[in-house]
Amino acid sequence: MPSSSNASNGTSSSAPITSKYSRRMTCWQLIISAILIGLGSFLLFGSLITHTVVVPSVVKSSIEDNSRLINGSVLWQKWTMPEYKIRFNLFVYSMKNPDEFMNGAIPEVSGSGPYVFDKKLENRVVSASNGTVKYQRFLSYKFNEDDSCQTCILGNRIWVPNMIYQKFVEAASTEGMKAAATTLLSQTAFLEVEVEELLFEGYKDPFLDKVCEIPFMNFVCEAILDVPERIGLFFEANNTASKMYEIDDGTENPENLGKILKYDDEQLLDETWWSTEESLKIRGTDGSLFHPFLRKDEKLWVYVSELCRSIWLEFKEEVEYRGLKAYRYVVPPEVFDIRHPGNEGYCNPSEKQFFSAQSNDSSGCMPKGLLEISKCQKSQPPITISLPNFLFAPDEVRQSVKGLNETDDIRDSIVVDIEPRVGAVLYARRVSQVNIEMWKGKNLTFPVNLKKMKSALIPVIILHETSEIDDDSLEQIRSQLYETEQIAYTSCNIMMIIGAILLLLGILFLAFSLGLFDSLLGRRPKRSDGLSPEPLPPYIPKGEPNGFHTNHAYM
Repeated sequence: MPSSSNASNGTSSSAPITSKYSRRMTCWQLIISAILIGLGSFLLFGSLITHTVVVPSVVKSSIEDNSRLINGSVLWQKWTMPEYKIRFNLFVYSMKNPDEFMNGAIPEVSGSGPYVFDKKLENRVVSASNGTVKYQRFLSYKFNEDDSCQTCILGNRIWVPNMIYQKFVEAASTEGMKAAATTLLSQTAFLEVEVEELLFEGYKDPFLDKVCEIPFMNFVCEAILDVPERIGLFFEANNTASKMYEIDDGTENPENLGKILKYDDEQLLDETWWSTEESLKIRGTDGSLFHPFLRKDEKLWVYVSELCRSIWLEFKEEVEYRGLKAYRYVVPPEVFDIRHPGNEGYCNPSEKQFFSAQSNDSSGCMPKGLLEISKCQKSQPPITISLPNFLFAPDEVRQSVKGLNETDDIRDSIVVDIEPRVGAVLYARRVSQVNIEMWKGKNLTFPVNLKKMKSALIPVIILHETSEIDDDSLEQIRSQLYETEQIAYTSCNIMMIIGAILLLLGILFLAFSLGLFDSLLGRRPKRSDGLSPEPLPPYIPKGEPNGFHTNHAYM
């Protein structure tokens, strides 16, 4: 029998080894792992911070620095001498049935156009100091016959309402001035004039001199009616200066860039124009400047000198203009609704009634969609402004005239597309319709009977003006903002990818050096001293219990 010592030795020598020896990393393996992990982490997280914080901060700071209207800056040059491509398109309407209208028929007009004018704009600075800029705007119009319709020549003759006739109708409807009705015998309610005369050149009323020679009428003409020598919708508007603007240059706060501080040296509008303090406020810019970093939830206020009031635009949608992202702002219907809070003052109540009580406001104001502007115009002509084809107005207003198009929310609306970060206007469409009031007066039966006449607003022109940013300014925004920003973000993305790869390689190399993948690769782990592999586990014949070994050399 085998000795106990042998048995003991045999048992001891054949016992399983349960301890494992971890692999010891060499110095160079540790250094490589540290370098890969450190460099990868630096590139990954550094690029991530640069992408999310540094680049936007640098872009924002650069835009704000360039959003100051300072003499010598790029913005100054672009603003004082803008190279916008402006098309001033006019559609002219001629009265088709003047005689029938005077006998109670619905007015009917026929349109022609567009009469296209090339419009140039220049802001001439008077002074610039203490964070403000004073300037006057100069506009010039030049007829572009090539781009106009084939039959559009400025010598075309059209029939339009006689505004002087209407002035005397108003006078004759006033107590104490009934004698003014006698002048209507020597006038006509409609005149035939040339298109050029109606627009810029102005026409001389053929009856005015005779009327004003009548005793007592001379006083009425000069002192009360303030009748002009020549009549034209844009008379003296070509190559002339606007009233003085004073605006914020954005130095202290970019949010105030272009904000009108004074107009015609006054902080408020003329109190005879509108009736409430709110309506007399001058809000916003003149429409050529907007502050950077526009928000979708803000109203953009613009003072429109032709309307003698400020209007607001609201965000509608995101659009793309020649590869640049833009916010599209539109004028909402509430702007021309005197029932909307804040608009109450834009009503000048009068005895004139053009529509039924359902359409008219109970206070004697015009229906929604219409703005009566006579009080803020020279000589107070009987003019009401609307959007083309009476957009936003009640059905009764739209049906009160024959010959207009059906309303179209897109074609007939005011639209401005703005690059939201730099505040640059990329595209703008300004539209309006000029209507002359034809009122039958108050109980006028002698010597002219106007009781049969149906009071109405007669459209005379529809204006479609489009402005597009010039190619040089567009490419400047594209190259200095979009392309530079794209390069910065692309570089950050590449660095993040490289950093992630290096970090992953570092982690894998560390794991490999520690032997964490040996079992997967089928490798025997080394002893902790690195000198020899661990011994194989003892051989166990098939059928014998684990952990026991029978020495078949002894019987």
